[in-house]
Amino acid sequence: MFREISMHSNLGRVIEHIGKPRFWTQLTLLLQQWVPFDNALAIFYPNSGAPIVLELYDAVPHDGLGLPAYLNGLYQLDPFYQACRDGISSGLHRLEEVAPDQFRQSEYFLSYFHANVLEDEEQFILQVPGQGTLSLSLGTSRPFLIEQHGILTTICPWVLAFMKHHWQEYSQNLQLTSSASTSQMRDVLGQFGSSVLSEREMEIALLILRGHSTKAVARLLMISPETVKVHRRHLYRKLGISSQPELFALYLQSLGHDVENHR
Repeated sequence: MFREISMHSNLGRVIEHIGKPRFWTQLTLLLQQWVPFDNALAIFYPNSGAPIVLELYDAVPHDGLGLPAYLNGLYQLDPFYQACRDGISSGLHRLEEVAPDQFRQSEYFLSYFHANVLEDEEQFILQVPGQGTLSLSLGTSRPFLIEQHGILTTICPWVLAFMKHHWQEYSQNLQLTSSASTSQMRDVLGQFGSSVLSEREMEIALLILRGHSTKAVARLLMISPETVKVHRRHLYRKLGISSQPELFALYLQSLGHDVENHR
């Protein structure tokens, strides 16, 4: 009974804070009464430009690459960011739905995701026509149970409704174009490879960094796996590297991060 009273009380506070700065904090606290998680990130991905962070909740602060590195370019390796760019439908989405087939073996997962988002992630995603995508990410150190996913799916309609109404009021006071770098991954790669890599090699480098396997790259580009392997050998040779970790280190270096301490 007391648990239900607390939930109704927190629900009321969420409604009271629609259009106000503490809306995301109140919504996060309410969601934690339904399903446990370790961190939450409310973020807006505009149709053009870098992401805009609206609220960050992190129960376990950590060292190393964090949110600044993400906003400085690592977001372009985020499978959810790519899904939003591709127009994923509004709703609740699991990491497995959007991640490349070898995402958990990618250097982005090992060096950044595992330390920041942790082990699993689900996102409430709301498409905002003409503006971009609004997302509330929930991260956890243990995979979400099927029962927990079921609860989040059940409450998703009213969570999205709250997000929509809050955004309609609050976004009027926001500058939706970020002053941060708006360059795409191709431009970042270009800082260390455009002078030596072909267009196809740069395309393959991007897919490798995102966690796509050779077969997945071949399927996406409609070429043979052997052709992908040849391109990968050539781009590695041209960049003077021999592995994905070294490719990721070059990417970090292009963003101005310390490549010696990125793990």
